[in-house]
Amino acid sequence: NAMANHGILPRDGRGITFKQLNKVVRDHYNFAPTFCWYVPNTIAGILGRDYKTGVFDLSDIDVHDGIEHDA
Repeated sequence: NAMANHGILPRDGRGITFKQLNKVVRDHYNFAPTFCWYVPNTIAGILGRDYKTGVFDLSDIDVHDGIEHDA
């Protein structure tokens, strides 16, 4: 959400490709390439979508016991 608020991802948080997330995290935060691939690939798996062709909205990753969980 913070990346959308700052215009790094689309401000509406919709239609983000997993490859796009990989690239912007790498370009803007300079994380390791493996991490930049792993996180979007894991999100794709949780959502049951293909990393190479899939698209998601930020609201899609707000799934209970997916990425967030009860402490």
